[in-house]
Amino acid sequence: MSNTARPPIHVTETEQGRGSELACAAENREPAAAYLMEEVARTEVTPPANVPPEVVRMDDRVSFLYDAARYDNFERRYPFEARIEARKTSIPTQVGAALIGLNQGDTLH
Repeated sequence: MSNTARPPIHVTETEQGRGSELACAAENREPAAAYLMEEVARTEVTPPANVPPEVVRMDDRVSFLYDAARYDNFERRYPFEARIEARKTSIPTQVGAALIGLNQGDTLH
């Protein structure tokens, strides 16, 4: 996927730092760690007060399509809080990394 096909990612400085730490920590344990590193590297740091309300942030509840299946009301969580049966997806997963800083209605291919 080229960067031109990806929507911009807006995060706070804290979110960028935590994402980077998680990507490094998961590097040899999570298949999506490289993707998370790539996504964190292209983030645009935005002051918390300036992050638009429609941007997906930590602890937000989101609904999304993934592999033609619909997932409703999932929370983005840090790995130690993630529980798929409780609809809490971890950041260093393919879905968790893809959701970082996206706006409502954004699409990734």
